Amino acid sequence: MNSIVSKIDNRKKNSLKDSIVSYENIYNAIYCLESYVFEKGLLDCVIPVKGTSDNIIAKNDLELFYALGDKYNSKLILEVIQACEKRLNEILDTEKKVLFGISVYFKMKKVEGNKLVYRPMHSARLIDMICMVCILAKLMYDDSYGIRNLSELSKLIPHNFYGNLPSTDVKYLFKNWKNQYKSFSDDVVQHCRTYQNSHRYLTEVCLDIQNFFPTVSPKYLYNLIVNKLSATFGSENNGKGGNGDIETLKVAIAKLLYFDIDKTYLESWADEYYIDKTEDISGFYMNCGIPQGLPQSYFFGNLCMLAVRKEMMRKEIFEGDAYFYVDDSVIYIKSELGKSEFKERIKQLNDSLDDLFKDKDGGDCDVYNFLPANCKKFQENLNYKVQFHNDEKSSCSYIDDADNHLEGIENIPREISKTGGMFWSLDDIDDSISFKKLCAIKMVVDAEIQRLKKKEDDSNAGKGQMKEKDISRLKWLKRYKKYFLYRVNLFRLKTESNSGEKMMEDFIQKIQDEENKYKKENDRESLNALKDFLEATEEEIFQSKYRLLIEKLSSSNADKIGEVVRNFESLCTHKGEIKNLYYRKDVENSLAMKGLYLDKYASLKRGMNGNYRGNRDLKQATQFEKFKEFLDNISNLENLHNQEDLKDYSVLGIEKYTIFVDKNSPDFRRKILNAYYSESIGVRCSDDYSFVKSNSKKLCYTELRILLRLRNPHFDFDDFVAFVKNINNEDISNQMNVDMSLLGVLGTFISFVKNPDWIDSLIQTHRITKGLWYNGSKFLNSYTLHNEEHAVTLVNNAVHIVRTIDYFVLKPIDYYILFLSCYLHDISMVIHPDLYILGSANSNTFDFVSEQILKMQNAVDEFFKLGEDNPVHNDEIEKKRKRNVHFKEAGNHLVEVFEAVYDFFSDRTRVRHHMESADFILSKAHSLLSYLEPTLVSFVAKVSESHCWDYKDVYGLKSRAKRDTVSLKYLMILIRLADLFDVANDRVNYHLLRQNISFMAGISRFHWISHLITDKLEFDADYETPCLDEKGNFIEQNIYMPLYDKPITEILIVRLYLNVKYLTTIKNTEKCEGCNCCLNDGRIEINIMDGPENVNGIQCENDKCTLICRWMMKKHEWLVQELRALNEYLYSVNNPLIQTKIKLEIICKNDMKLDADLFDDVSAFLKVE
Repeated sequence: MNSIVSKIDNRKKNSLKDSIVSYENIYNAIYCLESYVFEKGLLDCVIPVKGTSDNIIAKNDLELFYALGDKYNSKLILEVIQACEKRLNEILDTEKKVLFGISVYFKMKKVEGNKLVYRPMHSARLIDMICMVCILAKLMYDDSYGIRNLSELSKLIPHNFYGNLPSTDVKYLFKNWKNQYKSFSDDVVQHCRTYQNSHRYLTEVCLDIQNFFPTVSPKYLYNLIVNKLSATFGSENNGKGGNGDIETLKVAIAKLLYFDIDKTYLESWADEYYIDKTEDISGFYMNCGIPQGLPQSYFFGNLCMLAVRKEMMRKEIFEGDAYFYVDDSVIYIKSELGKSEFKERIKQLNDSLDDLFKDKDGGDCDVYNFLPANCKKFQENLNYKVQFHNDEKSSCSYIDDADNHLEGIENIPREISKTGGMFWSLDDIDDSISFKKLCAIKMVVDAEIQRLKKKEDDSNAGKGQMKEKDISRLKWLKRYKKYFLYRVNLFRLKTESNSGEKMMEDFIQKIQDEENKYKKENDRESLNALKDFLEATEEEIFQSKYRLLIEKLSSSNADKIGEVVRNFESLCTHKGEIKNLYYRKDVENSLAMKGLYLDKYASLKRGMNGNYRGNRDLKQATQFEKFKEFLDNISNLENLHNQEDLKDYSVLGIEKYTIFVDKNSPDFRRKILNAYYSESIGVRCSDDYSFVKSNSKKLCYTELRILLRLRNPHFDFDDFVAFVKNINNEDISNQMNVDMSLLGVLGTFISFVKNPDWIDSLIQTHRITKGLWYNGSKFLNSYTLHNEEHAVTLVNNAVHIVRTIDYFVLKPIDYYILFLSCYLHDISMVIHPDLYILGSANSNTFDFVSEQILKMQNAVDEFFKLGEDNPVHNDEIEKKRKRNVHFKEAGNHLVEVFEAVYDFFSDRTRVRHHMESADFILSKAHSLLSYLEPTLVSFVAKVSESHCWDYKDVYGLKSRAKRDTVSLKYLMILIRLADLFDVANDRVNYHLLRQNISFMAGISRFHWISHLITDKLEFDADYETPCLDEKGNFIEQNIYMPLYDKPITEILIVRLYLNVKYLTTIKNTEKCEGCNCCLNDGRIEINIMDGPENVNGIQCENDKCTLICRWMMKKHEWLVQELRALNEYLYSVNNPLIQTKIKLEIICKNDMKLDADLFDDVSAFLKVE
């Protein structure tokens, strides 16, 4: 170990070669491994991985990939680093001229003419890929000051490039492609809409390069990179006997561009791989162009696009506002273009690119000085030519017609490029679009496709000409159909218990049908059948579907899926050599991955158990102090410069070569601290939000607050140090045990609020709310509870509403304010009212006090009549009896006064509690709630207050909610709905009701009993469309509804489940406004009628009603009024695809026998005869 330490410490830092092969640089490449192994399914899963002494490091590359997910496994990582160091020295040796070896797999892409076309995808041994990134990192980044910065080369990438951009987060080599692709799509759509309004640009141009990656000349890229970086690295020698950084740079670049391919992969596939060559190739094989799939391929693609972009932006070509995702581009230009002029400009562009790359690629080049002798001749046999499609894959349209092919579904981000692909896992599904909504959208897309296909068939039969716009629309809608079909399958697998087996049967049957079709027909028809299959099934969707089934099904069923895929691919291929078929290899690895498991904390847990296990037996206060000491030591890591200082931390995976990552990645320290603290207090170490102690001790608030920060992906180390320093562990509130209701929403807080400080504020607010409500209301004990449990229910209700009504798009700050309001909106109800308000001079108080004083005066006068002479009452016995009667009457009167005062304050609170809660929030901003940001407290107060506002004051607000800093109107609507939805019987107690009912006011009795009979309230949505019948066939006789004319009806359903059934008929003397009801098989359906199509003042048409309907409509009169307002609001603002309707359903059961006197109280309150 000491020799290794010495080797690290003595390593020269000023040489490029030394920098590339340094342990630190190699570890950096290992740390971001998952971000650049794009094709995990192509990793080797057979050949052992050997170390420097021929020892076996791992059984194969796939297992090593999983093992390296544990970034703290020092023993394994050191072996991998040493193996990479040896390999890099070999690669960078100018004498040996060794190339990285790569493999190539062929993926069925499309049928073109009479030929099946493949997409070549490349892979390499895992050690080699790590080495490639060690070299690539020096081209992409400047780490010379200990901080990750972009290199001079990366700075050349312009702002309008979105794909595969270098990331300065050391966890990732590139920025997340999903986020980048979404930004690309959103920006294009947004600017398209802007230019449609302003006509600043008149034409949208969409361009796609033919077969981009194989057509890029490695020699061109070599010259480009060397020229751009020659000044940065200079030409002087930097090491003893070395040949200078510039020569090392040239060798390094050459080894990232030229590769040796094992002949077994290409011997029978050369014609498929080398599409444009001057002579036949055999015996020796190299890569053609940029090998797609390797870590550097997309970065090099961006570098090539710099020159392409420059040619595209010439005034006579397509100068304008441009957006690029690697080789795909969208440009808005100022002139109008006809079809012929567009094709002419494409031709000009292709000619200029031809001239450009011939000029740049020609002439002398020293790259072959660093390659094996036969490489030059081999590469000169290949013709590289970057050209744009001039067929339907490149298109132009007048700005007003742009995106019309997607008219009506603008709310779903359009897919502009195939580059991004469509591979999502189950965790990536957007829950805001429900399974049923996806099915409905798929149905209307199907109907539109069938309508357009009929036009296409008529056009092919000579019955008119199909418009360009319709052709484009049909193409895009077909892609959307595949998208929706895939997402529907994902939801089905996630939500239906037996869906996996059914999907497996459907998948196998579909593939077997294709096989039978393929076998029965001649070559031409077979190709047509395959063409239809490939067009109907996006590459990534097909792959994702079988991967998903293999992952979720049993091993035996997974094997069946794998066999079906392999057989089908072999049948379509007609090749003797099948080992390099893409799906065959991917299936092999998918099956292997079923048996692999990754625990990112495995090494840390071993280290903690071996060194800090005794912490579990300590008292909580001592554990906290020990953690603070450990945190201080971790804070000082960057000041430790030698391995001797770090030896105590080696068990935690901290080595000299990890210091750069530690300094640049908050996540590196976060995991160490999380492991230490979790293991110290006996909580299972992970990144999830399950906090159960192994020693059965309760979790206190100090522990929870620390754990939540340590498991938050938005962790910041300096903020965390300040937080721990400021936390008062001795404060009794931090020592309180955490209640279970809070644990149920922690995941919600982290998912939606994200910010660690805000989440901590929510925890403190939960704790404060629980503390204030601990013994119930201090005065108004006839109210149902509005405590922390009510708040948690509101949080869950609000999130569910947002997912169901996906019009409401909230930002993290919106969720934060909304959740705080859920806790604080009723806070004044727990505070004892100011009884001295009775002495105020306002009119309401004066009238009430005057009335009570008069009653008291009468009672006093009556009481003192007892002493008056009356011969009839002179008898002492009669006097005594009379005195007792007077005392009883006086006592009863005092009770009446008390009840009147109680009712006065009860009614006052019911009317004013929202305003008093807002006042409480504002008044405590510098004391009890001082942990909240002052700028946000007013928003919390306003949202809290709004839950009792008149609906017109909320829905009438002017708002730009999606663009405002805080979406105030949305939050007001959501808290009102969430509060109105909390009506179940878990808010009351039957025995408490029985004990106190005689002392309750009539309205309180009514609400308690109504809660008692309500089991639950559900909020759901159904979707209807008239386009298709139940079998999915297009109904031609139906009136066609364009996608922009709300062809989908969204029915929002509020379902009340009652445990009683009172369906007796009563006279409908108080007809409900804005709704209509009907009784259907014991279920009462109430349609909310308000909206633009309905006149104001519409009433229920029924002359008679059921008792339970009257009861519920009275209980939920505020809810009905809210639903009417919501119905009208959503109708006016929803997207062109969907119209919204709302209905209330009451489902009655006879599960509970309601006490007769309780039913009598309800009947009296409702005035039912």
